[in-house]
Amino acid sequence: MNSLHSAKERLLAQARQDYQPELVAVDSEAISRLPARADRFSHMTVGLFGKPAGQTPEGAAAYCVALNSVNFMFWTPTTDGVARYHWGDEGGAHGLKAAFDAIWGDETTPVRLRARLGSGVEQVLIDALGEISLARRRAQFLREVLFEDQLEQAAAELVVAAGTGRLTADDAERLARRFPMAYGQDPYLMRAQLAIMWYAGYLLEQGIQVDCDITVAASYQMPRVMRSIKVLRFAPELAAKIDKHTLIMRHSAEERAIRSATVLGAQEMARHLGVSEHAMVNVLWQNRHACGATPYHLTITTDY
Repeated sequence: MNSLHSAKERLLAQARQDYQPELVAVDSEAISRLPARADRFSHMTVGLFGKPAGQTPEGAAAYCVALNSVNFMFWTPTTDGVARYHWGDEGGAHGLKAAFDAIWGDETTPVRLRARLGSGVEQVLIDALGEISLARRRAQFLREVLFEDQLEQAAAELVVAAGTGRLTADDAERLARRFPMAYGQDPYLMRAQLAIMWYAGYLLEQGIQVDCDITVAASYQMPRVMRSIKVLRFAPELAAKIDKHTLIMRHSAEERAIRSATVLGAQEMARHLGVSEHAMVNVLWQNRHACGATPYHLTITTDY
């Protein structure tokens, strides 16, 4: 029997197991020097207020779960480097959100999304979202999420959980069990936790206070930001690989070291600054463009 009682405990245990400071180390001294200005931190908002998907908690929860099932890897390797995903005038995750909004339309439920993308056909997804990396995997993930009423059931569970005033990594783990292909393959449950964080952000937009207790930091932008402010120290060889845009293999020792140090470092930063990890992750994300030329590591993955 697993002696770790919560999903968050299990995720942090995974991070401690993967932590390899000889590759990527959390610099506790650098963290201790960060100015503790909790008033400058805020939780994520997702812009669903006033949109059809945001008219009901159930619709918003379904939107957050469906979108984050395909919220990963917005770049494609090319002979000249990488090509970024764009939809209209928006790029990356913002482009995906714009495309989702257009497909969702004026419905309060995912009925149009299911009709358009529930088939799991790769070309149908490309026609809807444009040229995007790992299109076949994205199509498969959406087929699982949009199958019958599974998405509505997952949304209803989130609404009930939020009614207790608290959303946690346990809710993310529940998503991973319900959707093992779309959400259950990542040992850090990054996108599953992001879906929870998005829904918590939607509730905050409505003026509904809810505690959001997650770890969600094991992505690609977070370690980039943390490296730029020197709270993560990368081994010279690994730093050189990242700077040269060399691919880092999924589940390799290097990738695990990056992700684990990011999770543990973000938690330590949040504790020092006196903020939630939800707020800590949001501020790191919002400051990703302040990193200048610091690159993010390139891993072909559906995890982030």
